Amino acid sequence: MIELDILRSVCEACDAEDPVLRPGILRFELELKRPDDAGGLEAHIAGLLKDGRFVLQPLDPLLPTFYVLQFPGVARTIAPDRLFAIADYLAGELELVSCTPDIGSTLYAEPDAHRLDRTNPESAAVDALCWSKASAPTDFHWSAKAVRAPEAWAISPKKGAGIIVAQPDTGVASHPELDTEALRFDLAIDIVGGDKDPADPLDPSFANPGHGTATASVVVSRERGQMVGTAPAASLVPIRCTTDVKIFDGTPVAAAILHAVKIKADIITMSLGGIFSRSISAAIGVAVDRGLIVLAAAGNCVNFVVYPASDDRVIAVAGVDSNDKPWKGTSAGPSVTIAAPAENVYVARRTPNDLGIGTVSGGQGTSFAVTTTAGVAALWLARFGRDKVRAEAKRRGVSVQALFRAALTATARRPARWNSWLYGAGVVDAAALLRLALAKIPAATGNEIAPEAVPDAPESAAVAQVFADAQSTDVVWARYGAEASYLAADAWRRGDAGRSALLETPARPLPSPGLQAKAPTVLKRSLRFANAVPHLQAPILAPTPPARHPLTIIAPLKPGQESTAENARASLAGTGLRDLQDLIEGTLTQIESQTESTPEATAARRDLLNSTEAVVRQLASDGEAALSIEGRIVTEALVRLKGRPAFKVEDGAISSKHAEFTDWSALLTAAKQYLPALCASVGRIDVAGAHVGTGWVAGPGLVVTNRHVAEAIADVVVKRGSGSKWFMRDGVTINFSDNGRGNELRFKVKGVAAAGDAQIGRSVDFAHLDMVVLDVETENTTAKLPATVGLTGDPGEAATLQDIAVVGYPARPDRSALEDPSGKEATETIGGRLAMIFGLDYGRKYFSPGTIVQAAGGVKADGNHWIFSHDATTLGGSSGSAIITFSNDLPILGLHFAGQVMTANYAHSLAAVKQSPFIGADVTERMVWR
Repeated sequence: MIELDILRSVCEACDAEDPVLRPGILRFELELKRPDDAGGLEAHIAGLLKDGRFVLQPLDPLLPTFYVLQFPGVARTIAPDRLFAIADYLAGELELVSCTPDIGSTLYAEPDAHRLDRTNPESAAVDALCWSKASAPTDFHWSAKAVRAPEAWAISPKKGAGIIVAQPDTGVASHPELDTEALRFDLAIDIVGGDKDPADPLDPSFANPGHGTATASVVVSRERGQMVGTAPAASLVPIRCTTDVKIFDGTPVAAAILHAVKIKADIITMSLGGIFSRSISAAIGVAVDRGLIVLAAAGNCVNFVVYPASDDRVIAVAGVDSNDKPWKGTSAGPSVTIAAPAENVYVARRTPNDLGIGTVSGGQGTSFAVTTTAGVAALWLARFGRDKVRAEAKRRGVSVQALFRAALTATARRPARWNSWLYGAGVVDAAALLRLALAKIPAATGNEIAPEAVPDAPESAAVAQVFADAQSTDVVWARYGAEASYLAADAWRRGDAGRSALLETPARPLPSPGLQAKAPTVLKRSLRFANAVPHLQAPILAPTPPARHPLTIIAPLKPGQESTAENARASLAGTGLRDLQDLIEGTLTQIESQTESTPEATAARRDLLNSTEAVVRQLASDGEAALSIEGRIVTEALVRLKGRPAFKVEDGAISSKHAEFTDWSALLTAAKQYLPALCASVGRIDVAGAHVGTGWVAGPGLVVTNRHVAEAIADVVVKRGSGSKWFMRDGVTINFSDNGRGNELRFKVKGVAAAGDAQIGRSVDFAHLDMVVLDVETENTTAKLPATVGLTGDPGEAATLQDIAVVGYPARPDRSALEDPSGKEATETIGGRLAMIFGLDYGRKYFSPGTIVQAAGGVKADGNHWIFSHDATTLGGSSGSAIITFSNDLPILGLHFAGQVMTANYAHSLAAVKQSPFIGADVTERMVWR
């Protein structure tokens, strides 16, 4: 069984006996049916794995049925859906209530952190979804005043004194706005570091260093500083349970909640979130039963409320701006209890490389809304006294949490036209809360939702329902609730424009066998969001300025004339514009005759022709950045029609009639005899019938593609000092037919012969080799594996500016590939418009000529000199495509691995890779070099 084989390989890679819940390692939480079931559990696991190299320990005495199984030293490189399949196997074999992997859920985006790190590849997408460009109020105390905290201080001068707020987060760093007297280091702990020091190391490799410092300041910063917390006399206990609040692991967060219980904290505030977790749910139950108030941020950038805020026992806090309008990035829905400031909230800021100098600046996110509210909770407890509050709750037969929720919602300030279905009862009003006597608090009835405030259910409602149902005590939900919430959230982000940057993995996950058989209807409804998007999302490029010059590509030039902007403008000022229009008209007529056109497509082509003159004139006079989004689409279409076409491959050839209307007619005529062999050697990689990328034959039984493609078709266990072991998924094939269909030219992928040593995941890093060499069967029942055309072995070729072509199977592009580089607009229409104009047939073979724009050795941040950029049309999804040069036999020069429409494309130089140590000689010697 593959799951057991992977676990046994994991044991072989485990090299430590470390009980600490460190981030990023392979770990499962096991939920037993009874505490007594722990007897013999370790021996049972060792028997299954035939190895004792693992750590099994109780999560905490407060949760006697929860145990942690982890493999110290083994990095979490296995895809989440495979981890859930392994967990399902363990749950069955060990007869558990549930088994849940820590997968590093990334539901909780931090726009504030992305804004501080503009090099982060996710920044552009997160900015578009979440970041408000509104100016910050000049009053540094505005957010405290917005919840009427100063008036509350006048009512109760205690200002939270004597109340302990526990904060599971990234820890804290020293800052003038965080007096040491405000922080209870004697009660603190570092759960992920294994000691008592909760200091945030401000590591620049983490996505949001300093997050815990910022959130803590919103609760307890003293009045004498620049900013002020809502409870300036309360105490805060930093509990370091994560290095990155957007990488959410349930086990250490559950441990943090339980630590808060054991130190007798009064309030827990959580500015983090992810998928449903049975251990967190159980820990919340303990905290609420012990009289704690538990609050969590509703979430950012994903629309629906994340866990634990979605837990019906937790007070979930959404975000508003300084005008009481919903903050742009807030999650919302009926799980939300209340709202508080989340836009331009002034916070204490610490960042890497800040020389130890703390600053104060505006931050955005529901992280700050919940901490604002936690401070108000501290004011309430201090005002009435912990003992009296608990006595009143006991008299009513409710929890302190329920009593506080009732008081908070009853006193909320409801702005005009407030939608309580989405944003809770209203905005926190600390003064009204403290004026409401304990005896006068109305009985809890849940959020008061005006009938007129209930909108038509948003598309994300199905996902929210999965999160709600995951808390069910039903045995199926108990076992599969975490996995179901992960799949539902993944499908929503994968299918919703712009949110694909927030995915845990580029490949679409599949349900575990157990969940596949028992999937509830609500989960099936939510999974449909991913049906219309590619199986594989390409890694995201860091924000990159456009590298091409469209005017020089579009303008007709005389033979031998240098392609410069000056010559292009001169041509267009003369007869060039009329010549361009004639060429475009002829090309569109040819496309119309070769495709099954629709009235909409015909109209789109006519509009393109009619817009050409105006757009080209503006492009020549003002530049590409000045164009509207409509103008950018027209420009991209003109580039593809004339200078950077994508030719459909039919029977190893391209249409000469199509080619004659482009700049490539003569070159393609000369290369015609070599095209059939080249095209025959390029195939489409599928897993279980789904297209994930392109691969091409590099030698007998060898196919090259991207490592990020391999991460979608296989799982890898990294063994320190002894390489990695790959486990192929079922149904991985490469099909060399032009349309990617049928089985005559389909060959089984057997395994991985060699790969770049670093995981690629969701981000492009030029220091990492995004290449893998696959072992493929050399013949099937009807055909033999095609021969390679050979690989260019001279590094100088990729270091030379020259004409090239990309051959591959473009997938339907995802949103990240269709961003408007100007950042002016969300460009959901680009892909659809271009596809309509060109009659694109995704998932089939195309030949796309272009030029090298930046030669190998000239690309910024490429210290290995193994990357070049090119401007061929890749249609937004050509992972693993071959890049050839126009010399005899059309040898393969490079491997395409990343690109962005209207911006740039990047490829590895194969000759440079050959000279590097990352692909061993035992493999490169099997490849055919020229």
